[in-house]
Amino acid sequence: MATEFPPTVSVIVVNWNGVSYLEDCLSCLSSQTYREREIILVDNNSSDSSVSLVRQKFPDIQVIELENNRGFTGGNLAGFSAARGQFIALVNNDTRAAEKWLGNLVYPMIDDPQVGICASKLIIDGTDKIDSAGDGLTTAAVGFKRGLWKDKFHYVQQERVFGACAAAALYRRKMLEEIGFFDDSYFLNDEDTDLNFRGQLFGWRCVYVPTAMVYHKVNATIGRLSDTSVYYHTRNLEFTWMKNLPTGLMLRFAHHKLIQEIGAFSYLCLRHHKWYAYFRAKRDAVRMLPLMLKKRKAIQRKRRVSNVYLKRMMMPLLSKEFIRQKITQLIYG
Repeated sequence: MATEFPPTVSVIVVNWNGVSYLEDCLSCLSSQTYREREIILVDNNSSDSSVSLVRQKFPDIQVIELENNRGFTGGNLAGFSAARGQFIALVNNDTRAAEKWLGNLVYPMIDDPQVGICASKLIIDGTDKIDSAGDGLTTAAVGFKRGLWKDKFHYVQQERVFGACAAAALYRRKMLEEIGFFDDSYFLNDEDTDLNFRGQLFGWRCVYVPTAMVYHKVNATIGRLSDTSVYYHTRNLEFTWMKNLPTGLMLRFAHHKLIQEIGAFSYLCLRHHKWYAYFRAKRDAVRMLPLMLKKRKAIQRKRRVSNVYLKRMMMPLLSKEFIRQKITQLIYG
């Protein structure tokens, strides 16, 4: 079947009580120069006036109202089930996309059918600092934002990266149908790292597109160190490590995993006193281990790339770039 050109993009925005951000976000999406697109707003049972605002001011946007809060993962899964596009764009409700953002993300996918993910250049709203220039993965299987808090004039080259931050990213439907979309077990946090990892395991490429600019009010909805964020991030890191990291690399980098665990415990518990959220997350990760092992078996059976390739795509835990990020977190967190 011939490929439709230009391809249609389904833009999904998941919202929960984000009425104060939505008008900016949806106005920017409605003003995109790339016109072959539909916009879908998935509302996670908000108690504010989000839905009425969208219906009144953006009548062309499809609204899906969920009966309960299904989190970022469940909300996007609901949007995906209604999406008709050949490409699927995800955008946080606390972002403002530049008018050529969507078109600039689409072009690398048109040029190369092996590109399954395109990453945006996310700028921390109100600053000249980078939030994400594509995402990386450490040898402890922890996702991180490339370029975090560097000046926005860095990272100006289009290049292959490990993955994309789902606050503003584009996915090829064909890839998602092959590897699966978000894992609904995650609810929120690190679901994009898991998806990036599966894309790499199955041989798909991710391209960082510096001209695809988005301004992001970082952690506006849940807060970076809220109990909710700490719980899901801590638990979901274990899911991602267990499901996706091949056994050979688990053994090779076991000491990196140990260092990461000691660092996370010191930062979250000793510095920020998140004892309850941290240990509840570890407990629940153990309880869900049988399910994650079942998923691991299915993923590892179908992977197409070698450990050598994966190691080349990962960043050593003790690299200068990752240490710089951790120091930045200590200063600002």
